[in-house]
Amino acid sequence: MADHFITLSSGRKLAYSDYGDPDGEVLFYFHGWPSSRLQGELLDGIGKKNALRVIATDRPGLGLSEHHPTRKLLDWPPLIEELAGHLSAEKFHALGVSGGGPYVLSLAHAMPDRLLSAGVVCGAPPLNVVGIEGLMWPYRLTMKMRDWLPWMLGPTLRTASKISEMRRTSFIMRSLIATLGPADREALAIGDNYRIITRSLQECMKGSTHAVRVDGDVYTSDWGIDLKSVTYPLQYWQGDLDKNIPLELAQKFIDMLPNARLTVLPGEGHYSLPLMRSEEIVAALLSSRDKKIAAL
Repeated sequence: MADHFITLSSGRKLAYSDYGDPDGEVLFYFHGWPSSRLQGELLDGIGKKNALRVIATDRPGLGLSEHHPTRKLLDWPPLIEELAGHLSAEKFHALGVSGGGPYVLSLAHAMPDRLLSAGVVCGAPPLNVVGIEGLMWPYRLTMKMRDWLPWMLGPTLRTASKISEMRRTSFIMRSLIATLGPADREALAIGDNYRIITRSLQECMKGSTHAVRVDGDVYTSDWGIDLKSVTYPLQYWQGDLDKNIPLELAQKFIDMLPNARLTVLPGEGHYSLPLMRSEEIVAALLSSRDKKIAAL
């Protein structure tokens, strides 16, 4: 893995990391919130196995990418168009996890002809449309804090980053992990999963906490997309035991997309899907690419 930078036409620098097969088809990986490009390491081995070059970016203001304080969701497709040009990738795959989900949707809306496949794992819905009832309590607390006690949000995010530096076996971290479902607890105990998730959060905080807040504001804002007009065959995966983004909210949102397909995985949670089921998810994306090619 190496860190790379591109200077966009706006003059701002965008950071990305390069995983998987350097000679493979490009798969853009969009991380969750709060997180960073380092989350792309989850697909490093899968990328090498499947001839995929996994490009994971820091969104503006996070990690090593320069801040864009007024950005909206639909600022993302032009940015990816520039990055794809830099990588000489005429067509590409897109996969988003949790908070990265809306960014996949934005590509399906704005540049469907460039996509080889598009998938979202436990993706964030438009909260101004589906509401926040059922969201995990830290998300609801963060939104209320943003509205009523905005001065507390920065210290809270910095505290979360400090806690993430603790060992998985520490009392505080064990107490937090105990609130998760069984599949999520098991997934975080395997291999490098805990390190990748926590290090990605710490990297996110290299930017300002204001930038992290701007990134989070996307989920409650108007996305500027008529959902009924998005006809690209998006693939969604959701665990029925996801405590962060409950299945009911995800289903409500996905039902608004005319050609999207939802796969519900019994017993899976919010972390277990990207940590333990990515290989079969990537296989499904490649299968959809092959079917599309065969139909030409």
